[in-house]
Amino acid sequence: MSVNQRWSNVTTITPNGPEFRDLLIQGDRFMAFIDADEVTSSDWRRIDGHGAILFPGIVDLLQHGMFRHLYGDAQPGALAQTSEFLLSCGATAFLPSFGCTPAPRMFEVLSDLGRQCAEAEGARALGVHSEGPCFAEPGAHNPANLASPSVELAQKMLEASDGTLAAVTVAPELPGAEGFIRHLKAADVSIHLGHTFAAPHDVPRYVSWGIDAVTHIFNAMPPVPYGNMGIHPYSLADALLAEPDLAIGLICDGIHTDPGFIRLLAQLPEHRIFLETDAMKFAGAEDQSFEFYPGYRVHSVKGNAVHDDKGGLCGSSLTPDEAMANFMSIGGADLTRTSHATSLTPARVLGRDADMGSIEVGKLADFVVLDPSSFGVVATYVGGVEGFRAQT
Repeated sequence: MSVNQRWSNVTTITPNGPEFRDLLIQGDRFMAFIDADEVTSSDWRRIDGHGAILFPGIVDLLQHGMFRHLYGDAQPGALAQTSEFLLSCGATAFLPSFGCTPAPRMFEVLSDLGRQCAEAEGARALGVHSEGPCFAEPGAHNPANLASPSVELAQKMLEASDGTLAAVTVAPELPGAEGFIRHLKAADVSIHLGHTFAAPHDVPRYVSWGIDAVTHIFNAMPPVPYGNMGIHPYSLADALLAEPDLAIGLICDGIHTDPGFIRLLAQLPEHRIFLETDAMKFAGAEDQSFEFYPGYRVHSVKGNAVHDDKGGLCGSSLTPDEAMANFMSIGGADLTRTSHATSLTPARVLGRDADMGSIEVGKLADFVVLDPSSFGVVATYVGGVEGFRAQT
């Protein structure tokens, strides 16, 4: 149960920069910032942060698994357990995601994960992200499970999810994609471009259909070969970066995306970049092997990534706090810039930024207490209630 809290001796990271005044939390919401010498009534619990950093809770829009669960398996209790584990990683909200799956199993997974969202009592499960099945470039997904987009498919996905479908990744150049995208957008589903061979000059048209974001920039979108004229070809990634309001998803491990690109992306306007782990089963747990789909075995290695037997990438072993740390250490971003990438921009992509994604008056009190030296997660609060505290 939440109580009225007054946090003192802390540095609070807001969208506009660090705030050094005391932070008031009333119930499950941020209430105000006040000067240290301002008096409050006795019903406010004073908390001395001892110099800690208060950082907005991380929002992860793409993770296929975490800890010991692969969401595509839709095992009972998976989201409940994972949501508790995510608090130790500084995440207060996430989208459980699953890959290309054939019908009717796809609809069963949508239904099962949708119901499990309500069971998540740690990090908030904001809905389900269907990464596929309408892809042109399968990447690590099962190519036998690809499907053509259509209004009929979109409607069946909506019905199966019973209102919990939050995001869909699609290759927009496929026949039928426009109707598919527009139908999902009308139901407030966030549309992400990915796993695509889309022609760069067609990107503005696709964005006009309602595409909100890009799934893992530079991955599963092959570049244009360099010609012999000495001119850099205009690639799909270039076209996506040229769209002024398109949010770009980044797997920030220095493996899926070259560190040089991470430094480049960290210099774009704050609303353009968001971090997504694309994590797989055993992320944050241990080094382990598992089947992503029947006959396709992959290996998760902490601090590296998930690879198949041939060395091909199949998602990451990142946890949300590791992605945050990488954005600062590799990208050179400060805490304020990083908070946009980890929290505010992904919340905005989902249309949830009025309630979450930053420490601002009136928003839900979802935040992380960070060690001021290491930026490690000390504690995590959801709705003003402590859900995790690191052992000292």
